[in-house]
Amino acid sequence: MIVSFTGTRQGMTKRQIKTFVNLMYEVGMQTLIHGDCVGADADAHILAMEQMIDVLKRPCNIERQRAFTEGGRVVAEPEAPLIRNRKIVDDGEQLIACPATFQEEQRSGTWATIRYAKRNDKSVIIIWPDGSRRYDY
Repeated sequence: MIVSFTGTRQGMTKRQIKTFVNLMYEVGMQTLIHGDCVGADADAHILAMEQMIDVLKRPCNIERQRAFTEGGRVVAEPEAPLIRNRKIVDDGEQLIACPATFQEEQRSGTWATIRYAKRNDKSVIIIWPDGSRRYDY
């Protein structure tokens, strides 16, 4: 399965990491697509690379937000974050999201990506900061 990923620039919590690793196997992740941002994108990148999962990166055009992760393939020129996030969703079959909060926020790239995925009939798995999950199909 081709999995799109979005998450907080604060990075995943230890519990989110544990759940994400379990989900890589449960969903049959073969490819991970992320935005190469600092924080959760970089965390997911490292975890996928450790499991020999194919990793694709769609970086944003804001240099200070880039993680410049090693390995994987850059598949597009850097773009504005909100435009890039929509393409990450469009490229995948399912979205895994690791937000920083338990409640939806209006001014959050992670939450905007989740909303976009839902509007476009993509299945979404939200991994909450405590490691629990919510499935939206």
